[in-house]
Amino acid sequence: MKARSLEDDRARRQRLDYQPSVKPVWVPVPVPISRRTGTEQPIPPAPRIEEDILENCQDLRDCLLALAGKYSLHSFTIATSDGLVFASSGGETAQVDAARFSRDNAGKDPSGVTLFGLNHKGSELTGIIRSSGAISPEIRKRIENDTKVILNKWI
Repeated sequence: MKARSLEDDRARRQRLDYQPSVKPVWVPVPVPISRRTGTEQPIPPAPRIEEDILENCQDLRDCLLALAGKYSLHSFTIATSDGLVFASSGGETAQVDAARFSRDNAGKDPSGVTLFGLNHKGSELTGIIRSSGAISPEIRKRIENDTKVILNKWI
């Protein structure tokens, strides 16, 4: 019995009296499961309609980033009628989109791009929306209205 009490004394000295004894703890590791087959058309998440796009924005670009986030857009560009970028949420294609789509905002939109025209303080502008899914006419109208609110605030 003495041998056992010596081992107990050694173990007790290695840990303080108020420390619990070490016990192994099992921690589950989450594993992501993808159910996408690749044949489905991606559906953009529902827009966060109640989100205020002007809140916490320091400038025009911040508001356009908030707008892109609100509607789950890849990018959003406002172009002048002569093909220049007026403002953009960013993205590699902003300049090309402005040059390509600013003069032709009527008719069928190219795949992944939705266009709308607006007039701000006498200037004809084109809104160029890039998204992974289709933009419904209702959502396009909401984006157009939010764009007008943003432009009225900053320009």
